Amino acid sequence: MKVLHFILGKANKNRANGVNQVIAGLAKHSARLGAEIHVIGKSQTVDVEGEFIVRDGFAVEAFSRWGVKLYFALIRGIQWSDIVHLHGVYSPWNLMVARMCIMLGRPYILTLHDGLSPSRANGRVSFKKFIFHSLFQRRHIEHSAGVHVLADEEASDLLAIAKPSNIFYIPNGIDLEDYPSPNYLTTRSLEEVNIGYLGRLSPEKNLDALCEAFASINTDGSMRLKLAGPPTAYGDALLRRFNRHGVVGVGPLFGEEKIKFIRSLDLFVHPSSSDVFSIAAMEVLAQGTPLLITRTSKVSYFYDRNAFFMCEPTDFGLRRGLLDALDNRMVWLEKTRNGRQLVEDRLNWDAAAKDMLKAYAAMMDK
Repeated sequence: MKVLHFILGKANKNRANGVNQVIAGLAKHSARLGAEIHVIGKSQTVDVEGEFIVRDGFAVEAFSRWGVKLYFALIRGIQWSDIVHLHGVYSPWNLMVARMCIMLGRPYILTLHDGLSPSRANGRVSFKKFIFHSLFQRRHIEHSAGVHVLADEEASDLLAIAKPSNIFYIPNGIDLEDYPSPNYLTTRSLEEVNIGYLGRLSPEKNLDALCEAFASINTDGSMRLKLAGPPTAYGDALLRRFNRHGVVGVGPLFGEEKIKFIRSLDLFVHPSSSDVFSIAAMEVLAQGTPLLITRTSKVSYFYDRNAFFMCEPTDFGLRRGLLDALDNRMVWLEKTRNGRQLVEDRLNWDAAAKDMLKAYAAMMDK
């Protein structure tokens, strides 16, 4: 089976962009299962147009702009492939690649990456997205061979605005080879509590609500909330506003530094008001650090695994969630062991790749 992925990025897992992390893991494990994988990426920074990058079992061709070289690379890639996998929504680039797939007689599928969540559109952006969706995207979605959702809740957002003939669900995962052994918190002095977040420092991650909630409970200054992620103007403003309440920035972290950071925490918080089960949260589960995550991060269907604390995405809900997690330290070990088991059972790239290759084969047979 030959699969072409088209993405915005270079499939580098050491980037804050979640789609790059997804492709890095999915492509690696799909290749290990016998599929031939090729990625064409649109990136702002390339050494040369058509830069060729060898990853773990697959290759990436990267371009900085739409032009003749990218056009012919796509023609070659689509003709070579059995199926084309597109990523993201509200993307004119995807519309052009899909049109090429139709012209060349290749099926294409689309992963939404939670892009249709109503909470991700507001004001002028909402109006522009409505126009784009009405004129172009609905037809693009409904003409696909299949739409891949990362959570059951995501299918509800999809069906509210489009009616594709084929929807299938496969969650994201992590590469267990990067996290071979958990670090269960059997003993830890909690005289100073370290709470952490890892990801983009941007408004859609609901960090204002997290910082407000943390500030309201850190009245004696004994706790620290550490925000890890590439610096942004929003993040800098947030740190200035809440620094006196114990909120600190630690910069972008990848590889071993990221692992050390997560393992140093007493509690990790994923506060998003809209998200799919994030890869950062899965990495936390894999390493044995207690996790507090919002219900709106589309995790409710895993709540029966007793692997994490769950709360609402408001400052009130996050405050309650923080207090609940800190007041129930006696169940941390049980939850972290269950979290590791959930990752080993389901939330890993080997399991996701097996399901994805089955889904590809079913669509190719139609």
